[in-house]
Amino acid sequence: RITIIIFLFLGIGATFLTDAFSQREESKGRDGHNKARANQQRGGERRGADTEAIRKGIAERLRSGADMESIRKGIEERVKKGIIKREEAGKMLEGLRKRAEGARRGQGNEKKGRKDDSLEHHMNELRQNIRRSQENGDQRKAEELMHKLRELEEHHEKANHDGERHEREEHDGEEHDEERQLHEWARGMENHMKQLHRRIDEMSNVIESMKREIERLHRDRDQANRRQDDNRRQHDNRRQHDSRQHENRQHENRQQHENRQQHENRQHENRQQQGNRRQA
Repeated sequence: RITIIIFLFLGIGATFLTDAFSQREESKGRDGHNKARANQQRGGERRGADTEAIRKGIAERLRSGADMESIRKGIEERVKKGIIKREEAGKMLEGLRKRAEGARRGQGNEKKGRKDDSLEHHMNELRQNIRRSQENGDQRKAEELMHKLRELEEHHEKANHDGERHEREEHDGEEHDEERQLHEWARGMENHMKQLHRRIDEMSNVIESMKREIERLHRDRDQANRRQDDNRRQHDNRRQHDSRQHENRQHENRQQHENRQQHENRQHENRQQQGNRRQA
């Protein structure tokens, strides 16, 4: 019975350990296939080489103008198959995100630069027309052109201010996204640690239950052994008592027999003496 209970608790403990190990393997992005211990180091080197090859392939596809969404889906598919670890995939996706933001920012700057060049060219033309009108003595036309020039300058200054504000907001948004991602990662790690601590507490409770059960079984066994010893001693005492009583009865019987024999002998001697006296 003790052996059955011990194996039962060991089976429960093995179940908890297997569950915790499977969660850890899943968090690392590994597949469920068992691999020999001797191939682990070579497997790690091979995965590192595969990851580097995947990085080079992604760079080639980006240079050839491939869609970033298709590249992202390809990375996620490799993570599901266990070819890439989640940490490496996160770094690759972060690189793609920064590359996309850089390209988008570069396109915006290029577009803004073309717009600024066109506006500056138009403002230079207005300045030349103003000088030409002033030289020709057409003051009214010069004032109209100066009014247009002031409007363009105000518009240009407002556009620059809005662009700087947009860049600040975009930069703040990127920092906020990074902080949010870091917070989510920290929260995920905290939840994972809580699960591990909960598993450890469950295992500790199981071990304590096993200890209490084993101690109870040991107490029961000791009590049973003591009862057997007591019964054995009682049986020995009864047998010794019966043996002594039997010996005492035999001794008393022998003494009674000897006493009767002595009495008969004395009676026989007395009869002989009486017979001898009669004859005399």
